[in-house]
Amino acid sequence: MKNQLARVLRQKNLMYFVYLIIFLAVLSTVFVTDGSLSQGIVTYKYFWFATSICIVSILLPFQLFSPQKIHVTDVLFIVFAIYVSINYLCLNNTPSMRLWLFLMMFPLYVTIRAVFTNEKMQRWLLVVILAIVMVQAIWGLLQLYGFVRSHHSLYKITGTFFNPGPYSGFVAVGVPLALGYSLDKTISHYERWLGFTTLFVAFWVLPVTMSRAAWIAAIAGCMPVLWLTYSTLIKIHLKKVSSQVTIVAIFCLLFTGAYYLKKDSADGRRVIWSASLEAVKECPLFGAGYGRFAAVYGDSQTSYFLKKERSPDQIMIADSPEYAFNEYVQITVELGIVGLVLFLLLIGSCFFNFQFSIFNSSLLAFLIFAAFSYPFSVLPLCILFVFLLALSAPTSKKLSFAMSMWLCVVGVAICLCVSVCGAYKILPKYPDYREWHYLQIFYHMGIYEKTVDDYKTLFPQLRHQKQFLFEYAQCLSKTEQYTESNRIFEEYLLYGSDPMVYNCMGNNFKEMGDYAKAESMYVRASQIVPNRHYPLYLLMKLYHETGQAEKAKAMAYTLLNKPVKVQSTAIREMQLEANQIIEN
Repeated sequence: MKNQLARVLRQKNLMYFVYLIIFLAVLSTVFVTDGSLSQGIVTYKYFWFATSICIVSILLPFQLFSPQKIHVTDVLFIVFAIYVSINYLCLNNTPSMRLWLFLMMFPLYVTIRAVFTNEKMQRWLLVVILAIVMVQAIWGLLQLYGFVRSHHSLYKITGTFFNPGPYSGFVAVGVPLALGYSLDKTISHYERWLGFTTLFVAFWVLPVTMSRAAWIAAIAGCMPVLWLTYSTLIKIHLKKVSSQVTIVAIFCLLFTGAYYLKKDSADGRRVIWSASLEAVKECPLFGAGYGRFAAVYGDSQTSYFLKKERSPDQIMIADSPEYAFNEYVQITVELGIVGLVLFLLLIGSCFFNFQFSIFNSSLLAFLIFAAFSYPFSVLPLCILFVFLLALSAPTSKKLSFAMSMWLCVVGVAICLCVSVCGAYKILPKYPDYREWHYLQIFYHMGIYEKTVDDYKTLFPQLRHQKQFLFEYAQCLSKTEQYTESNRIFEEYLLYGSDPMVYNCMGNNFKEMGDYAKAESMYVRASQIVPNRHYPLYLLMKLYHETGQAEKAKAMAYTLLNKPVKVQSTAIREMQLEANQIIEN
């Protein structure tokens, strides 16, 4: 009997070890890049993740066919996933890679909940997460001192991300875990040193990233850990009025300093949030559609600046962002109030736990970072969020009920179906991204005639990629296929609202002799981002070349009197041409 029991335990430990290796592969998505792909720092992560999730799902039946319990958080996660899928299919029509990546988070969540049911397994997973955060932090330090190349020409530190924002968020979310692990006296000396080392390296690299959102998230996430560890001592100090005043003063200084450190950036985000409310007013309940923030933001900002006169400062800092820099605002725009409520219920259920853990603290840091950044648009951060959500979910019997065997079978079938379908839709695109990278070499060299047909071949596979659509439309325009070029630009406008697209469409209409439509495109571009000079310059040129002398002169005066956001050679050339039109 003892030998049989030992054999069962060895088999179970072996299975747990296999799961740890697989989840290490999933979390290692953050490290993978491929320079042979277009945007390989981002896109190769999609293919790695899709492959690793397939492996996870294959092993899922071995765990889920045993007795399982489902909790409130699990139900809310399922409801939210179903709502997002229906919202996308109803408002976006055709599934894209973004939707498949989101759906593949479902088998990942289910597997984590099914496997890591005991404290020992969770502790080993915590070691894996801490090790990855530590490596990422060291990677940033190596970039800082010139040992490793950065992935962005403007920033010295990016880690294995495309810019410092997501990188700093990834490291900051790991800080509460590292602090909790280093203060835990129930674990081994070596494990505590892992926590100390990760904490030390993270606090070394975070200030250099200049990410205020990451700083605030790291500090806020550490507060519950310190409270749980030193609650008695903290309560004694909080009874003193002087201590309360000191704490409030410190927080006020921190937030004020963070604001004035990059004041224009902070004010710019306030403009984004205010303009986003215009989109919410258009579709308050169900939103504009999952993944469509960038597409509807142009109309929202146009409406925001046209409805009433805004201050010159607001006009000067306006831009055309891809994200809301606040996930709660972006969720409301894309999924409506219904989606926001479901999401808040989901994350709220994780904090109604009878035993607050360091995973909750790390999840709190993530949620605070999400209020100032765009982590749900970055795959490695989405993966980390799913891990934290699954590990923070309640385990109390009061909030759970047993699953029947047929429900487990259905769950396994859905997970396998989602994984297989997602991999089938994502993995075959790998050679297309490689071919696109090859074509971009000729595109940037201005060799459009030899590449336009190849872009056309790739169009069915990459039609959801905005950058691809822009390049393809430009190739068509440069080869004088103006009508087809505008058709592709209209496809682009389903996913983004960059004013440069309207400028290019206006140029196409101008070449076709449709000057009224060209004018409307230029006006539209100038309204989306009212501080831009180029749309006004194009309008001035259009009026001048079509013999509308008075309009051309008036637009030249407008161009010259317009405040300059960033002085450049292009601005000076436009102003020089405006002066020539006035003089002539």
